Amino acid sequence: MLETTETLLKGLAEGDQNRWTRFYRDYAPWIEGVLCKRGLSHQDAEEIVHDTLVALVGIMPTYRYDRTHKGAFHSLLFKIAQNKAIDRLRKNAAEAERLAAFAREPLAPTEADWRLETLNMALRRVFADPAIGETAKIAFRRHVQLAEPAETVASELGITVNNLYQIKSRIKKRIAAEMRSVRENSPDGE
Repeated sequence: MLETTETLLKGLAEGDQNRWTRFYRDYAPWIEGVLCKRGLSHQDAEEIVHDTLVALVGIMPTYRYDRTHKGAFHSLLFKIAQNKAIDRLRKNAAEAERLAAFAREPLAPTEADWRLETLNMALRRVFADPAIGETAKIAFRRHVQLAEPAETVASELGITVNNLYQIKSRIKKRIAAEMRSVRENSPDGE
């Protein structure tokens, strides 16, 4: 077991880079070795050592060494490493479950997904048309997509409410035509 000196702990608490370098040199391989003996991969163990040291950097300024509790620092250090390992294993288990669930179900968009994407494609096409001015695009986005009151949008853009409704109507007609075009030209003909 490595002996941790009060000088080392004090240096870590004060953020002394030389002490942290020494600490990392001495302790990182030890922690990693213990983690690997418990079945973790070297890559996971390295990342856990890093996470442990990051947590320790936050703890050390307030850590107080007590000579009467020999081994207390090592216990703290390995408890942090154990908690970081548990966090990583849970994350890996959750990722494995998500991967398994993803693999179980065929990847097929629903009708709702297709309708939404058709709408988004139509919107992108219509808004890419340089014939539609910026004010009209902003007015449509704010009033239709963001559901802002017509009076507010019209007032802030310096147009009449009637003009806003005309913009909305024209753009909606263009979007509907684009949606028909997307459906007619899709490989499935839907």
